[in-house]
Amino acid sequence: MAAQRLLTALESLSPTSNDNNSPTNGNALLLLSEWSDDLEKDLLSAASTGTSAEEVEASHASVNDAASVLHHSLMFAAVSSYDFGGEWAVNGDHEMSFKAASLLCDDENNKVNLQLLAALLRATGLFLRWNAQVLQSANVHSSSNPIAKFKSKGMLLLYCKLLEVQLPTPTSPDVPRFASICLFRATYGNDSLTFKARTTLVESIDGCEYLMKALMKGDQPASRVFSIVRNVHHLIAAHPTSIGTMDGAVQKITADELPNNEYAQGLLEVLVATLSWALRSEPTFPGDEYDRRPDLVLEILRSLFAMDAGLSSNSSHNKDTMTRIGIILCELLQYSNSDMRVYQCKLAVVALLLNAPDDYSEYLAVNRGIIPLIDIMAYQLSVVVIERTGSSAEDAAAAVPILLVLRKLAQASSSVLKLVQDEVFPPDAEEAFKEKALSEIMKKQSEGTVRAKNMAPLDAPRGTLRWKLIRLMTWTESNVKRSASELLWTLCDEDSTQFVLRTGFGNAIHFLGMKGCVNLPTGVAI
Repeated sequence: MAAQRLLTALESLSPTSNDNNSPTNGNALLLLSEWSDDLEKDLLSAASTGTSAEEVEASHASVNDAASVLHHSLMFAAVSSYDFGGEWAVNGDHEMSFKAASLLCDDENNKVNLQLLAALLRATGLFLRWNAQVLQSANVHSSSNPIAKFKSKGMLLLYCKLLEVQLPTPTSPDVPRFASICLFRATYGNDSLTFKARTTLVESIDGCEYLMKALMKGDQPASRVFSIVRNVHHLIAAHPTSIGTMDGAVQKITADELPNNEYAQGLLEVLVATLSWALRSEPTFPGDEYDRRPDLVLEILRSLFAMDAGLSSNSSHNKDTMTRIGIILCELLQYSNSDMRVYQCKLAVVALLLNAPDDYSEYLAVNRGIIPLIDIMAYQLSVVVIERTGSSAEDAAAAVPILLVLRKLAQASSSVLKLVQDEVFPPDAEEAFKEKALSEIMKKQSEGTVRAKNMAPLDAPRGTLRWKLIRLMTWTESNVKRSASELLWTLCDEDSTQFVLRTGFGNAIHFLGMKGCVNLPTGVAI
């Protein structure tokens, strides 16, 4: 059982030594590292999710014991110069964790063993994740939950202060990163205990300022910056008032460090600057399989989406920032789709463009941003129409965002409209289409405002982009069906006759009924 293994590792730590070279601590670090490696592997593979209620109940005592020893060990590792022994029994876990946090940066005699502290922080983050993901014990909402001690005000402050630990060398154990992960795990969730922790972080201990200082610090590994941005993203989504608090923190930090700077700084500007660094730093993006910059870029894009990125037309953000975002998005769209990590970033760009102001359309057209978006649409439609591996909800998630974005951009710019039309209805096929269209119109068959009644598309060879779009017009998922039809309607210049000629009356009739171009039979739902 994981709790018992953790307890064994922790109990082998020397209670009076922070020395890695002591036989007991060396062995404990090895056991702790093995425990963390194994649990992380299980959590990633979901191998532990089958834990039964009986096993959870049987392990309750071990979990309680492991939580207490882990908490005590972490306190000692963080503030080794202070003897908590006598006070612990009197004041308890929460008070002592607050004491440790207060002492951490104030005690010049405190010599932190970075390797031990990093190992304990890593174990703490995994312990919190394991409890939430696997155990889901009956008392998860209760203050008696053994996990509660890791979510106390004092522990949150300790994690925040550990973000500021200065590492002597680039190869030193990354204590700030593991502290950031603990902060995320302590505040991620919907139960009352976690909600209280999240509120405490934002409103009681200046947690937003600690996060902004950590994010704005230069010369950091991407893995650490990613863990910090993940905290920011979570707060934006789960505690929206934190956006203003983080804006204020950035302004305060900027005023303190750059008093003569007239450029307004806020959370958005910091995220955009971090995004720019992630894309443009060496080695060339996206780097090798171990490079965390693609994860960082994706997390920032999702953070921008969560805060609406200021991309709405009534945004108060300055024009320079909006231009920088546009440049970065166009730059990102130029990367090859061969790396799936990059492609996931591009899908996040698509989501962000759902809220873009109209003037972004022309900007994207001029800066070669439209063709990559059409390539994304082609791939997403292939996944839905050709591979057909997803459910209705998965189909919608794959197809709808890019369909909506291209329609929005095409409606706002004639340049974009022409680019998309030429990709969906290639110019080299237009002569043959026009001949067929003229022949069809000459039949003088009409319905409402439509001057043609060809039941099938006049020119949509199987496998082409237009064929895939037309297939979606009769898809079972209503959002997919509507989004594809709306895009084709825009590409047909909102002309009902051209719409039927290109898509077929059988495919078009329901949509045309919604537009009031034809009368649908009585009883047909619109």
